[in-house]
Amino acid sequence: MSAPKWLALGRNALWILNPFLGIIAYYHQEINFGIYFQWLGKMHPMLLHFPIVLGLGIAGYYVYTRDNNKISPFLSPLLTIHSLMATIVAIFGIFLSKQGIYNHDLIFWHQWGGISIAWMSWGLMTLHEYNNSFNTNFLLRALVGFVFAGMLIFFTHKGAQLTHGSQVLSWPEEEIAKKITVNMDSTATLYERAIGPLLQQKCLSCHGPEKEKGNLLLNSPDHIQKGGKHGSILIGNNNKKAPLLERLFLPLSEEKHMPPEGKLQLTKEELSLLSYWVRSGSHLEVKMNELNQSDSLFLLAQHWMPSVPYSNRQKNIFPDLKAYNSNYCTVSYIFTGSSDIEVSFYQRNFYAHENLKRLSPIQSQIVNLNMQNMPLQEEDIAFIARCSQLQKLNLNFTQLSADQLVPLKKLTKLKSISICGLAYDEKNWPAFFENAPFDEVHLWASSLNPPQIDKIRSAYPRINFTVGDNLKNDLIKITSPIIDQDSSIIASHLDINIKHFLDGTDIRYTTDGTDPDSLSSPEFKQTLRITDHTTLKTKAFKSGWISSDVAQKTFYRSEIHPDTIYFITQPDKQYPGRGTQTLIDYQLGDQNFSNGKWLGYLDENMILVIGFHQSKKLKEARFNTLIDNASYIFPLTAIKVGGSLDGTQFKTLNEIKFPPLQKDDKNIENKSFNCPIPGEDSYKFYRFTLSNLKKLPDWHPGKNTPAWMFIDELFLN
Repeated sequence: MSAPKWLALGRNALWILNPFLGIIAYYHQEINFGIYFQWLGKMHPMLLHFPIVLGLGIAGYYVYTRDNNKISPFLSPLLTIHSLMATIVAIFGIFLSKQGIYNHDLIFWHQWGGISIAWMSWGLMTLHEYNNSFNTNFLLRALVGFVFAGMLIFFTHKGAQLTHGSQVLSWPEEEIAKKITVNMDSTATLYERAIGPLLQQKCLSCHGPEKEKGNLLLNSPDHIQKGGKHGSILIGNNNKKAPLLERLFLPLSEEKHMPPEGKLQLTKEELSLLSYWVRSGSHLEVKMNELNQSDSLFLLAQHWMPSVPYSNRQKNIFPDLKAYNSNYCTVSYIFTGSSDIEVSFYQRNFYAHENLKRLSPIQSQIVNLNMQNMPLQEEDIAFIARCSQLQKLNLNFTQLSADQLVPLKKLTKLKSISICGLAYDEKNWPAFFENAPFDEVHLWASSLNPPQIDKIRSAYPRINFTVGDNLKNDLIKITSPIIDQDSSIIASHLDINIKHFLDGTDIRYTTDGTDPDSLSSPEFKQTLRITDHTTLKTKAFKSGWISSDVAQKTFYRSEIHPDTIYFITQPDKQYPGRGTQTLIDYQLGDQNFSNGKWLGYLDENMILVIGFHQSKKLKEARFNTLIDNASYIFPLTAIKVGGSLDGTQFKTLNEIKFPPLQKDDKNIENKSFNCPIPGEDSYKFYRFTLSNLKKLPDWHPGKNTPAWMFIDELFLN
């Protein structure tokens, strides 16, 4: 009985498809597949489940069916269908592999495993149709079924590792949250303020109680002094660096680099902090207030805060604090990634209790509160007494009395309080100082004389009293101006307003990239119209105030929107953004590169193709990027653009190279890179290659390791 026509056509097609599969697999490095073939490669993960399930079913059928006379007539067409699908899926897989985004070793095994499955399926079909011995020998069929099922499971697992990671079937590890404890008190030792917490965050996963690599523990001063199996880590032998510094400054690719690759790395400032500490004698008992306040070691330790691992940054989504800020109150997180909030009030004449009450939703997150010179009442103290996490409080010159402050004693975490300028009453103050939770009190009053101060100190020896007027904050920094324009995209033009709520404020601005000053920069008086790419910087000045921080916003001209975008090289899986939509969603990323708005590339260039339904002439393409050299994010080194009418053959139109980042250049900023496209020819497809830095410079702590490149928007004109 002859086979149906479609079945015969399928079997004949296999004699073409399988040799074609072998040829493109062997020569795929030399073959340049066009954009359409690479798009077909996306069908591979969509279709591969069908031949896997069908193949396992066929293998199970061979093992289960002992009676040779009960072989189903449906097995023949199923074998043909399976062979066709396995071969087509393998071909699509080779197209997909040309995108160059997968682990080389894994893709080698998965690719040739997939080809083996396709050819074995073809062989099974042939044996079933033309070899009667195979059909009548149950043991042979069962053995082939077991082998076929094993191949399917092993090689498709390699594919799962490609997309879901090499630990796809590993037993999940319990995630242990570790709180980094930082002692912010001025009486804290250098170790308590910075060295200990830094080692806790960056080193204890390998050198802590749970894992003691090299017999080295770094969880206490005694263990740090003791060192590991090779002796001290703080003292170098034979004029060599201390082993701790030697390991920290090795290139990331070196096996002995600490922390090992894949762990949270030390920032440039953290490396400098440990370097200064070791070179100054590695003292663990010295207190912060014993260090010279202009010394680099003091400054680095004073400003150090735990960095937030990339994997944790999006887990902590805290409220936006803009609504709580005004010209009379500043509210901010104490450092990026922290939930702790610091608040400062100023302009006494505008203060009202309602201003403080507005902070109720974030009351439990306030750790630092500055109420200096505010006309506080008992209701204000009652509110402050409910700020359960408060650690530092400034009540200088608030005209309060001792008995009014007593409710604050229930704040168990309050360690530092400033009460300069308050009236001193020997009868009432003991009620406030007795059994108080704080360790430090800033005290001054015109009525206090030295004997009285000595008496206070002797009465409460546990509290460290510092005496002074604490007027350093009397001169207040004015808030930054507001750039009143929501859109960042210029179609034809944008009208920009800059405003400030404080009357008599002088607003200055620049559009040439420099910071505004109070003399030479233009003064903003009326609406500013812009028609082209512009970075607007503005600053507020007022007599008797410290000038504001710079507020800036970049505006981009974008006239043309592509019809299609396709990545030839995919972004790193840690920073996928929103795929190709990231480039054209008109949502500019800020300086938080873990906010999901950035495309990140490491150790390879970003290559993409944009397409139009009809040929278009482009004059320029501009890419918005992030630079943060402390986080290993560097500027582009070059942009190359090519044009094509068919999406396969591209003609180079221009290549722009950009100067490298220097050691003293800005640490963090958003910057756009422009690539002009000369000539008058129009193209349907444009291919862009954005090159990143393959080796960080010698002056960088991560020297000789690859730099990150972050892109979030493409503007075409």
